[in-house]
Amino acid sequence: MTTGINLRRMVAPVVGGALAAAIALPAAAADVSQYRLENADAEPQNWITTFQNYASHRYSGLAQINRGNVANLKAAWIVPFGGTALDGALNGPNAEGGILADGGMLFFNDGWGTIYKIDARDGSGSIVWTADPATDKEAEGARSRGPALWGKNVYGNNVDGRAIAVDRNTGEFVWDVQVARTILGYDNLPGGPDAEHFVIGEKFTAAPLAVEGKILVGQSAGDWGTRGWLAALDADTGEELWRTYTIPAPGEPGHETWADDHNAWRTGGASLWTTGSYDPATRLTIWGTANPVPMFDPEYRPGDNLWTDAALGFNIDTGAIEWGFQYIANESWDYDEINVNLLYDVDGVPVMGHFARNGFYYHLNREDGTFVNYTQYVAEVTWTAGLDPKTGKAIEYDPSKLVQTYIPATRNLRAFPEVPSCPTPAGGLRWQPPAFNPVKMIAYGAGDDGCTQVNVDLENEVVGPQGGNPKGPGAVFLGGGGGFTSPFGSLTAVDVVNMKVQAKATFPWGNQSGVMASAGGLVWTVNRDGSVTAYNDENLTEMWSFPGGISTKAPISSYSTGGTQYIVVLMNGRSGGGYDDLASQISGAYVIAFSL
Repeated sequence: MTTGINLRRMVAPVVGGALAAAIALPAAAADVSQYRLENADAEPQNWITTFQNYASHRYSGLAQINRGNVANLKAAWIVPFGGTALDGALNGPNAEGGILADGGMLFFNDGWGTIYKIDARDGSGSIVWTADPATDKEAEGARSRGPALWGKNVYGNNVDGRAIAVDRNTGEFVWDVQVARTILGYDNLPGGPDAEHFVIGEKFTAAPLAVEGKILVGQSAGDWGTRGWLAALDADTGEELWRTYTIPAPGEPGHETWADDHNAWRTGGASLWTTGSYDPATRLTIWGTANPVPMFDPEYRPGDNLWTDAALGFNIDTGAIEWGFQYIANESWDYDEINVNLLYDVDGVPVMGHFARNGFYYHLNREDGTFVNYTQYVAEVTWTAGLDPKTGKAIEYDPSKLVQTYIPATRNLRAFPEVPSCPTPAGGLRWQPPAFNPVKMIAYGAGDDGCTQVNVDLENEVVGPQGGNPKGPGAVFLGGGGGFTSPFGSLTAVDVVNMKVQAKATFPWGNQSGVMASAGGLVWTVNRDGSVTAYNDENLTEMWSFPGGISTKAPISSYSTGGTQYIVVLMNGRSGGGYDDLASQISGAYVIAFSL
């Protein structure tokens, strides 16, 4: 057992072993059931799914910590942990998931997929067990965005394409299955699985989602020249129940939107690298898909390229795509639309709210995916003059064109190989989870802002066999590049009833952590310089800040035990991403909890 550092109190007197423990510690939490997950708001003392509830609100109903006393917030305990490779890489490995809490027990994973359990019931923190899946530490871009709870188990996804289940009491592995294909040939091409076809490198980064005895996992490696998919695994056995690809194959509706002659759909992207939401009323799980691949060269893949840069509603029983909405057709700015989808009602309309990477905040009807309305939330948008109020498409979109031009001065085509555009490839919001206050009807998003330079690189146009990734297995297939020209960070509050920006705060650096809202009138985040910060949730004025010392890409959670509310965050990650003055920032790995 590894013991954390209690920053709030000295060691308590010993009062008699087992008896003292029985008095101090409550009974173990109940199994995580479908009922509990659908009613997560009724137990604000816990945080039992990655985005707090199925609607992805990331809203804590606890109000012990509030505007009136947040200035008195102090660090209560710290637990250091491993899982960080000090190799100088700016983009990993990173633990990018929030911390789950149930009955005073905390669960999280590091960038390699190792799951940790912390006992925080006595007001401090100590590691109970670790479950190490022995992920290859040389894996490219290693990161994990959190575990999931179901029944008596904890579930995780690994960068090497495995999904795992661990007994939450003992830390013993229940099952470990290879789901994604890491270095395998396409077995549906002429010649069978042993034919010399191009290879693929699939992987996982998104946290799994537990729904009705199924563990949902999304393939995350679109930029590596793969084809996205969502799969459902049996929670008890790991058996695959269904798998649905996000890019339609020949003969499927939408395949005609890949109008090239070299099978670009096979390596076309549309991966799912951020966890979806779930609507029990429709029994649809809603996930966002990433950019088309290669991302910067739309002429390699003429057509609208369904279902890239889209929101998709999947039937939870069959995996069938019940509806889809594409934000940008034939996109080329790296505007992955994988970010979290917020579910709520506005004036009786069941909507899905989405901070799009392209700079707009969208409302879609979550029952059928139809467009409702939008507002701009970033400082500047130059790739389009706006959206059609009926369709939600860019007003320059022309369905008769196979290659869209949009606004030519900001569109990276082969005739104009390097152009400026806004926002940056990071958005807006890249993947950092937003939050929603269901009482005040305000959505919050924190991320990057500013502009960029994007280009087409024709050296990436060598076509491999059957349209494969010309750069080889596991290589990023970009077709060009992009660089930040004037990035800065921002936190935005959107009034979703009136569909307008209510408040905005800006920072020198972009945000990689995301946000949490709380009933105490606060919204919380970790800025890229490592400062854990609370803001007034109506005007976004800063109310409190703690210098965390290192950057993090993990969002804040909240829980309570023993009558005390805690704010908790996993500090682990590296900076960079266009901010040279943070590029040399040290890396580290610890969990820190705050209380009054």
